[in-house]
Amino acid sequence: MRRFNIPTTAVLLCAILCLQTTAHAEDAVAKQTPVPVKDAKVSGKFWTPKLKVYIEDTIPHSWKYVGTSIEELKNAATEEKKPVRNGKWMEANLHKVLESASYALAQHPCKELDAKVDEVVGIVAAGQQPDGFVHGWVINRKIEPWTTLYHQHDGYVIGHLCEAAAAHRRATGKRNYLDVACKAADQACKHFIDNKKPGFPGHAEIELALVELYRVTDNEKYLALAKEFIERRGLHPEQATHYPPAYFQDDLPVRKQKDINGHAVRAIFFATGVADVALETGDKELREAAERLWQSAAKRKMYITGSAGASARHESFGPDYVLPNGGYCESCAACGMANFAHRMLQLDGHADSADEIERIIYNAVLHGIGLDGTTFYYRNPLSDKDHPRGNNWCCCPPTLSRTLLHLGRYAYSHTDDAVCVNLYVGGTCQTELSATPVKLDVATDYPWDGAVKIDVSPEKEAEFAVNLRIPFWCKDATLKVNGQPVAEPRMCKGYAVVKRTWKQGDTIELDMPMPVIRMESHPKVEANTGRVAIQRGPIVYGIEALDNEGTTEVVLPTDPKFTVEHRDDFLGGVTVIKGTTADNKPFTAIPFYALANRDKSQQEVWLVQKDKKDDESGWEGKLYRVYEAGK
Repeated sequence: MRRFNIPTTAVLLCAILCLQTTAHAEDAVAKQTPVPVKDAKVSGKFWTPKLKVYIEDTIPHSWKYVGTSIEELKNAATEEKKPVRNGKWMEANLHKVLESASYALAQHPCKELDAKVDEVVGIVAAGQQPDGFVHGWVINRKIEPWTTLYHQHDGYVIGHLCEAAAAHRRATGKRNYLDVACKAADQACKHFIDNKKPGFPGHAEIELALVELYRVTDNEKYLALAKEFIERRGLHPEQATHYPPAYFQDDLPVRKQKDINGHAVRAIFFATGVADVALETGDKELREAAERLWQSAAKRKMYITGSAGASARHESFGPDYVLPNGGYCESCAACGMANFAHRMLQLDGHADSADEIERIIYNAVLHGIGLDGTTFYYRNPLSDKDHPRGNNWCCCPPTLSRTLLHLGRYAYSHTDDAVCVNLYVGGTCQTELSATPVKLDVATDYPWDGAVKIDVSPEKEAEFAVNLRIPFWCKDATLKVNGQPVAEPRMCKGYAVVKRTWKQGDTIELDMPMPVIRMESHPKVEANTGRVAIQRGPIVYGIEALDNEGTTEVVLPTDPKFTVEHRDDFLGGVTVIKGTTADNKPFTAIPFYALANRDKSQQEVWLVQKDKKDDESGWEGKLYRVYEAGK
């Protein structure tokens, strides 16, 4: 049992208390709500410089790559409707950049960026057709909307429009973008529900986006259409494609799907939509379907970095446990996995889901975007060589920026009577509980240091809980409230539950030691037989040849000794790990996310571990665990 060293009797008591509250927790699951980005200000030594780069460099850099889509929409507003040389999916990137900008405005208001967003939203609105349809590529080519559904990307583009508009509404309070999204969604509702047209968009995205639109408008039509698109899977409305039905998640009805399959990004976005609809409708079978898809993705098909989609063929998921270290690992799939994990956290309230959010964000997602904020990766393999970053604007760059700029939404959630701290980031969180509004001020050097101080400031003295996730990698956490040790905190679903009457000036101190650990993968992952990965806190490390005399062929001794050194002047400020190989040569490991930010080189994550025996016991429900030699 994770994560505090407390007496056995206390563990049993905590388990009993948690079981006693399970029914209540299940009743309250759907009420668990993320704290809006504008109310969760992220700062601190680790995140402040990164977010500054994304706001000041990534977003300005992005506008030039969506210029053709802006031109396409301008032309859609004319009588001539002249096509522009552009990809049929590229207009989605424009909406992703607008979403990134919306999150930036929520964190750091800026008149110039606000005006730029309004200008571009005005262009989108002008290109919208009288019936509400707005996809410039389709309009200018005089193609009938919502035809060739598997491939045309209408739903993908309009989905990103709806998702971005919901984010903009939350960030700014404005309706200009939201009004465009509502008109577009109304047109889709009329086409598919009122007029009973068959089929569903082949690239999932609009399902989860319609739920987000429902959440900001309370218009149940949007939720109904999201559910309709999900339920239509497995009925084979179209056959004119050289891809198999599983590529589009169309091989089985959703309520019978057991494994996540097909194109990884489509599959993950679809599964996220299933979880979203389950959250809002309370549909037990859909919730069970989402759980099955989550277990399949996270416990049998996800890399230790949080990447997903092992196969280059169809950019797809492979079979269970087939995770080659040179696998495909598209950046968009990792971003999608972060969102899927976030929805599962809301559904199950369990820290395991938050552990996966953390794994994905600090490793796969950060790896996808260069430290300069203007170069990116489409693929993120764990074994790589001479693979330069670039500007593949097919889809990934703005997906990465929008994911990282709404970090605060992942970090905090709340129920009626509790604030949940899911990720440890510096900054502030404000939310309103049934008893009182409350503000948390968080100070930490996480992920380099596991010490976290939280000032709890309720508007008035009141009883509520602050739930603190204790990560899976942490065995010896200690907790203090107002300087006094809490020797036996109640643990429930991986969270330390601190419930008391809080007042202004109260503080929480959580300390999570961060030893260097070795991780092993399930024995069925043949690519990692006899190998381990180095991890410290949430950060997975890799070996780069540049730091190791031109080689990544590292064999760890049976009982390796590691030292850590934080270097503010290296790779934007990182903690490096040093050790000695089995043949007594020094080596250096750096965070996976920081790999490939210098010259061309070779990188490896999974290292040969001398004398490693793969133990096949104790793996139920796990894909990765801490390696302990001889156990």
